[in-house]
Amino acid sequence: MAGQSHRVVVVGAGIAGLACAAALAPRGIGVTLLESRHAPGGRASSFEDQERPGELLDNCQHVLLGCCTNLLDLYRRLGVLEKVAFFKRVHFLDARGRRHDLWAVGGGMPAPLHLGPAMALFGLLTLKERAAVVRAMLAMARIGRSGREKLEGKPFGEWLDEHRQPAGLLAKFYDPILVSALNEESRLASSKYAIQVFQEAMLANRKGYVVGLPACPLGELYENIPAGVMLRTSDRAENVIFEKTNASHRAAGVQLRGGEMITADAVVLATNHHAVTRFVAGLSEETRVSDGRFEGLEKLESVPILGAHLWFDRPVMREASAALVNGPLQWLFRKDSEGKVLHGVISAARAWVNVPKEQALAQFEAQVRSLFPGARDARLERGVIVIEKRATFSPLPGADRLRPAQGPPPAGIRKLILAGDYTKTDWPATMEGAARSGYLAASAVLAELGISESQPEPALVPDLAVQWPARLLGLAR
Repeated sequence: MAGQSHRVVVVGAGIAGLACAAALAPRGIGVTLLESRHAPGGRASSFEDQERPGELLDNCQHVLLGCCTNLLDLYRRLGVLEKVAFFKRVHFLDARGRRHDLWAVGGGMPAPLHLGPAMALFGLLTLKERAAVVRAMLAMARIGRSGREKLEGKPFGEWLDEHRQPAGLLAKFYDPILVSALNEESRLASSKYAIQVFQEAMLANRKGYVVGLPACPLGELYENIPAGVMLRTSDRAENVIFEKTNASHRAAGVQLRGGEMITADAVVLATNHHAVTRFVAGLSEETRVSDGRFEGLEKLESVPILGAHLWFDRPVMREASAALVNGPLQWLFRKDSEGKVLHGVISAARAWVNVPKEQALAQFEAQVRSLFPGARDARLERGVIVIEKRATFSPLPGADRLRPAQGPPPAGIRKLILAGDYTKTDWPATMEGAARSGYLAASAVLAELGISESQPEPALVPDLAVQWPARLLGLAR
């Protein structure tokens, strides 16, 4: 098989690193996958509950949509698609706990017509607000995929104002969808990525909006390591080994914290961008500047996400998940069959980083009681709060110019590849963006090694096909 003699080291076994390894291994490339934690998965993983040994808790609830074609492909490669449960109704709960659903009409009606009846009956919004949403959705479809690229530098708040969207729609419709998808305040985020969420999830294809929730601890999704990949956990890469040839540099392997050297024909840094900055810090400024991929990394803003695990003494929630129109928790997920164990999420959680745990839990408990009749007399037995301070980068206007390509430019550091949701993927910082970055990194590795990627299959999976009504509106442009 082509590439049998090549060896690649991938540093970081999160989704990006796993996707890169899964795309390279079938081509006969020997992949060593290094992970500093005790198990793969990165930010989308689980940890052992300190109070209840043996019980796994997710770092934070992760959700995928039907439009996440590359993440779904990665789960197919890992053989874990059956561990994801899919739901065709999206539940919104208002301040009084009343439920309002978005769902696709049956009979295979194509997008964006499929959500029309649900939007017409969406009682969370007034008739005026529903008409405004339809007007905005038509505008998003008409600008097409190419048109959204031109809006990368415009805050979505400006776009909403230009399209006469009532102020009340922000809390009732745009925030529940966008804050969780982008990990940023809706009005602050780039219009490109805000519009992309609606185009890909709701307007292009009827499969796009379907919600996928792991039916197991997140860590179980990443236990099946692809054949041909050597996973080494609890092994931290301390340095990248660089060699200078003529006037250029190349990555030749990594040095582990214990001193072990692993040589390789290419090195993939599938870490966060803060770690990448440390790995190249020892190179001369001239070398870093000539590569060009590292200049904007320190300017990318990191945004935290809060996850709250809540155990009640009786069942309180029937729905598998719900978007909460009034906070503080923005989404709530049922984590057991009875509805006694819940997981709440706050994205763009800057204001919660220094809030005392007991104070936060008291607010979350009060919110749950206000939403579910079964929770009125329930007792919160315990709560665990997890805050990922550097969960994602913020998709603010102008962030695209700071995001590096996966492969090196002509004058860059040869054989050094970057992977991670912060790299150029044309997606925000999501699990789908991470999977795409891994596949794009695999393509960059093959290009550096001079190997054709046409066999056995291309790495990157295309987006869902734009269905005919959306094409007529111009979304396919």
